[in-house]
Amino acid sequence: MTSRPSLRRCLALALALAGCDSVRPRGHVAGDMADAPGPSGHDASAMPEAPGPEEHVLSARAEAPGGALSNLADVTGPKDPVLLASAQTTGAPLALAGPDASDVDAWSDLAERFDGAINAWDLADAADAVAAMPPGSARDVKAGVLAFHRAAYPESESLLAGAVASGQLPPAGSLREEAQHYLDLARGAQRALGPATRLTSPDGQVEVVFANAKDELIAPYLFAAMAEARQAFAADLGIEPDHPVRFEILDDAVKLALVSPLTRENVYTTGTVGITKYRRIVMVSPRVMLYGYGWIDTAVHEYVHYLVTLKTRNRAPVWLQEGLAKLLETRWRSREPLPLEPPARKLLAKALAADDLVTFAEMYPSLAMLPSQERAALAYAQVQTMLGVLHEERGGAGIDELLRRVAAGEDAEAALASAWGDSFERFDAHWRDVMKKRTAGKPGGALRKLQFLAPEQQAAAEAGEDLSLLGDVFSHLGGGAARQHARLGVLLTLRGHLGAAAKQYEKARASDARVRDDAKLARRLGELYLQLGKAARAVPLLRRAGEDDPEQPNLAAAEGARCDSSATSRALASRSLERCA
Repeated sequence: MTSRPSLRRCLALALALAGCDSVRPRGHVAGDMADAPGPSGHDASAMPEAPGPEEHVLSARAEAPGGALSNLADVTGPKDPVLLASAQTTGAPLALAGPDASDVDAWSDLAERFDGAINAWDLADAADAVAAMPPGSARDVKAGVLAFHRAAYPESESLLAGAVASGQLPPAGSLREEAQHYLDLARGAQRALGPATRLTSPDGQVEVVFANAKDELIAPYLFAAMAEARQAFAADLGIEPDHPVRFEILDDAVKLALVSPLTRENVYTTGTVGITKYRRIVMVSPRVMLYGYGWIDTAVHEYVHYLVTLKTRNRAPVWLQEGLAKLLETRWRSREPLPLEPPARKLLAKALAADDLVTFAEMYPSLAMLPSQERAALAYAQVQTMLGVLHEERGGAGIDELLRRVAAGEDAEAALASAWGDSFERFDAHWRDVMKKRTAGKPGGALRKLQFLAPEQQAAAEAGEDLSLLGDVFSHLGGGAARQHARLGVLLTLRGHLGAAAKQYEKARASDARVRDDAKLARRLGELYLQLGKAARAVPLLRRAGEDDPEQPNLAAAEGARCDSSATSRALASRSLERCA
């Protein structure tokens, strides 16, 4: 006798057999990306995912005799009992004919268990679910997904390509979509990494895979920072991975689009340089950025996403993921969270005054999908300070309660309200009042946008050329004498006539009072004076340039070369190494 599914399964099977889609689970990416409702330049936000658990129950569409699925039994090769059972439907709405209908019943539970486990990065439970599944193409899809999360990319490709080519998957539906989604990712990961090299930290807790061996020199710095972060977050967040954390360092920002749901446009628009997804952290090498970037802070930022995903079983929405990651990304070098940097503070002040904040809905599914780097920076400033206010007023216990409630399935806004001790609406009003007072009238600064190197620029940089001298560097000075002298200074610099170049820069400063304090001109002249051994003249100029661009690593290194005895300059030099190692 044919077994009948339970009422719950009947509803799921009815949807599947009718070809209906059900709700998909949320996941996490950061760029800053998170898989739930996540670079500057990280991405820990929920990205569009492969089909979710309910969709995997049965995606085969019921066909009339002679339809696409009626030929499944004729396919050469081993027959998938789950797919055959779903195809052998009669005229009755839910009567699954055939001796293998019980396999469908078992598949429903196992697929649901697998999808929940893989979404929570519980690979051991996911593996147990796969082991219990009946053999066939449906099982191969799940095994291929598991292999991808284990970073076994060739194995994943083999399983998924075999399932797709078997002819046993339905021609449309979530199971085929899932197989194709992960097959594309498995192939993309192999293309992105190529003949990669792998290094493991001395404590065995971190493994890092480099697409380009030139980037291996950053490994010791990453291992040291991660050791500090691991110890700190074990105490602060109460979680420590029981497996090595995998980093993949790519040598081209475009490759992020090969290993995630991000597009090339997403990456370049918001300056995304790191994502956390599929139980790994993927980052762009600072070597391929025009001025580098704070890559160790980014690594720790992504590690926070990793831990929050584990602790909450991937239930934290993007604003919570990004808020905590941004708040805690400096924990490896500072016991207390650092305040907003001036450009972000200015953005937040303006948005609060104009009531033009980024909504939580806009942040989903990823901060990497916002329309500009400015909008992404504002979103980070908002969620960082929101979680910062909670941390200041309720301490680590407030953060812990928030995460425990989210892990238990509570809505994140309600969980934050409970952790703070009042309604979310009152918390939001309180946060706005606090931040208006903290940001009003404070100096800001221009947002320093992340700039990616084009292939020809990478070649020039590796040849030792100063990329900051390429192009019309001083076009912003207009068309007067100041610009003419400055451009002549650039040409003389490129030809090695440093003394003559310095004289031209001084003439440019003298020709127009508005140009005398120009930051770019001050930087060029200050660096020349350092090379000419005139450090006393260099330092005021470099400090002026640093006021305009405090994140510029070359300025920090140049000033540190002159003033390495001061604590401030040592800190600047350390920051430079972090960005350019």
